[in-house]
Amino acid sequence: MITSQQRSIIALLASSLLLTIGRGATLPFMTIYLNSQYGMAVDRVGLAMTVAMTVGVFFSLGFGILADKFDKKRYMLIAITIFVVSFIGIPLSHNAVLVVILFSIINCAYSVFATVVKAYFSDTLAPAAKSKVFSLNYSFLNIGWTIGPPLGTLLVMQSSQLPFWLAAACAAFPLVFIQIWVQRVMVKHEEETLQPWSPSLLLHDKALLWFTLSGVLASFVSGSFASCISQYVMAVADNAFAQKVVALVLPVNAVIVVMFQYVIGRTLRANNIRPMMAVGTLCFVLGLLGFMISGSQLWLWGLSAAVFTIGEIIYAPGEYMLIDHIAPPGMKASYFSAQALGWLGAAMNPLATGIILTTLPGWTLFAILAATIVFAWLMMLRGMQIRPWDSGLSAAKA
Repeated sequence: MITSQQRSIIALLASSLLLTIGRGATLPFMTIYLNSQYGMAVDRVGLAMTVAMTVGVFFSLGFGILADKFDKKRYMLIAITIFVVSFIGIPLSHNAVLVVILFSIINCAYSVFATVVKAYFSDTLAPAAKSKVFSLNYSFLNIGWTIGPPLGTLLVMQSSQLPFWLAAACAAFPLVFIQIWVQRVMVKHEEETLQPWSPSLLLHDKALLWFTLSGVLASFVSGSFASCISQYVMAVADNAFAQKVVALVLPVNAVIVVMFQYVIGRTLRANNIRPMMAVGTLCFVLGLLGFMISGSQLWLWGLSAAVFTIGEIIYAPGEYMLIDHIAPPGMKASYFSAQALGWLGAAMNPLATGIILTTLPGWTLFAILAATIVFAWLMMLRGMQIRPWDSGLSAAKA
């Protein structure tokens, strides 16, 4: 017999999957769409996309903070409704500026939904279940990014507007799932006192500051993984080989995530998160060193991608757990919103990669990324020193 909480979890995981499929079917083709439909220059398209992504991050911070004051279920429904309406608006629009604005709104809505979902899980799940569900959620997101782009490719061959209709249709189902099956958050804190809602608390929490800075550096390394690799290979080889490398590396990344994310993520506990994050850092470094020496050996690119991805699937739920541990009851969404600022690192990666590859030898890119992830790990340790972790041990073992 499925409990009401299990139905809520299943509905939210399915919603994350469907929204990500829609986003994955459209995001890779936005550049082509703006260029072909409106004749927008490539550099202006790049600027527009960067602005749209960055706006989404900051919007999520502001509205995620407000989610602690209001019903999270209603917040998710509002975000998805805006998501659907904006995707419908893009193919109906005849103005490039309006399309960019709608795409920015889509990123805002998606960011708010993703943040509130994490806060919902954090508020309603037992400590022992959180790492498992966070890992499942990350797996579903990666499945969505695996399914979405090929679907978008098939549709865009018929019409450049079809992927947007697909995204709107995919997002319509979560509206039904969440309305029918997701419970409203009724958090009971028997031994905890709800923290009075105070956004200023975010500015004074030093542990959150260190974890957010760590997240910026970590996402700089892994958040724009595919574009970083393709930029490097195009710089040191040619477009044809770059396509081969990306065609190999992305499926390896997706398969490793789907196969091992839940298995590895469920082993994370408060009493082993330090050594696990150290292992994740080591995997990142070994994968980057592997990329550095891969040259024309495709098998080595694939092996390095697999090792790199192990680091990714340890870090993803680990970062969620760190924030969950320090966030006081009643402020979960606010803290997860602050954590979302870490994605600014991913937004900066393509620009930084281009500068490095045009001014320094190619191998230095991976050396810099390896040093960056080590600094991210050190910042994480600094944050963990500020807050005691003993209090989470008993709960984690439950």
